[in-house]
Formats: sequence, structure tokens, C-alpha cells
Amino acid sequence: MPTNIVAVYGTLREGLNNHTLISESKRIGHGWLTGFRMHNLGESPGVISTHDDSGRIRVEWYDVSNDILDELDRLEGYDPNATDDSRHIRKRVFSPYGRGWIYVYNKPLDHAPYMEAGDWERFSRTPPPNQGVQPV
Repeated sequence: MPTNIVAVYGTLREGLNNHTLISESKRIGHGWLTGFRMHNLGESPGVISTHDDSGRIRVEWYDVSNDILDELDRLEGYDPNATDDSRHIRKRVFSPYGRGWIYVYNKPLDHAPYMEAGDWERFSRTPPPNQGVQPV
């Protein structure tokens, strides 16, 4: 069965809300991927290429089937026949496991804050400041 290496960095990561989509796929590794910057889009992150080695994001690497890759395309709003209209585009990257894919945000960032830490899983598990503290 043909497979594809995919880097996931947001809601598809283990323990987060869209992980069930790839939970039956084999996780082949995790680590940092340089050359990308992460921005907070609200419910999910978006990454953009820096075109150099600046910036880094935390990723998990999965080996997914062609069917799962098609499902990821739908989730990420990627249409290979209409890339200008796509929310994300699928871009080739090099991984420790061979050539792979990553979804890069393809819309204006407007006021989406840059997330210097580059780790959506850590960010999503960190409570907002003053949560649970009642004002006096």
C-alpha cells in the first residue's frame, strides 16, 4: 500500500482534537522542523515557511495511506486544482525518514500572533493567565 510521510504540528498531534483522523496511522517520530514559523489562528495554528533556517516548529511524523492523505487535504482545506483558493497548501519537506509533506497556511495572517515557542500541543495545554483566580 502506498504511504506518505506527513508532519503534523497542530490539532492532529497526539492527544488533540483531530488526532483521531490519523490515530490508526503509524507515528514514526517527532522533533523540531526548522524553516517554519507558527501563528495562532485561534482554534488551530498556521505555519508559514521562512525560506531559511530561522524559526522552528514541533512536529510529529506519521506514515499515512493515500486515503488518509486525501482526508487530511479536506481537513486542511487543500485543493491541488485550486491552490490560490486553498486555506493550506501541501508542501514537500525533508524529514529524518525521507521526503514528506507539511501543510502551510495559504491565507493572510492578519493579526494572528507569532508563536515563538512553535509548539501547539504545549500551548493548548497551558491554561490562560489568571484562569481560576477570582478578582478581589
